[in-house]
Amino acid sequence: MQRFPRAILMLALTTLLASCDILRENKLLITTHVQTDQLEHQSELMPVTIAGQQMIFKKVPEFSQRSISGFEPFEADNNDGYGVVLQLDTKGRTALDLASRQYVGMTLLTMVNGLPIDLIEIDKPITDGRFTIWRGLSKQTIDEMDKFYPRIKYMKSSSRWMDDMLPSTSKEKMNSRRDAKALEAAEKAAARDKELGILPKAPKPKTNDIPLEGYKLPGT
Repeated sequence: MQRFPRAILMLALTTLLASCDILRENKLLITTHVQTDQLEHQSELMPVTIAGQQMIFKKVPEFSQRSISGFEPFEADNNDGYGVVLQLDTKGRTALDLASRQYVGMTLLTMVNGLPIDLIEIDKPITDGRFTIWRGLSKQTIDEMDKFYPRIKYMKSSSRWMDDMLPSTSKEKMNSRRDAKALEAAEKAAARDKELGILPKAPKPKTNDIPLEGYKLPGT
């Protein structure tokens, strides 16, 4: 997907804040809106002026923070805060897939807590549910995301029978975050022990692992 220069995005800030009514007190509100040139009811549209040209976006987002299953942050280019790779759940992946097929050549606008963060141009379908916000996120936003979502690299399938089943329900996402945090904590503990020269403890053998050959009962 094609990224837009930050200078172009900042031209939209004043207009967007004046026209957008989705700002909430929620500490973490992430929404992604698709550009549209189709005739729709005026109340469903969100006009934004970018580089002297008016662009129209759907006011209702294609997906929001409710569809996030996991994320992975990275430092953005040019000291422009942080970016994140979002892993969307089944509902969000389907919505992104459909939008990226239907609106090829159009623009996706991502907002965080009602503020415009990033613009990208759709140039191909996105089928894996992975969506990237390339810049503009603060360390505080990343810390807030860590309270709700697991890091992608620590995520496991939510199904015992399928390797790539993403958590979709609130309970599955809660369990996924719990398990991912446990893996992350174990990895950090292992790295800390290695730095201190502490050898990992050998696991205790299970009953089935004890060799029976040559074993004698007491008193024989």
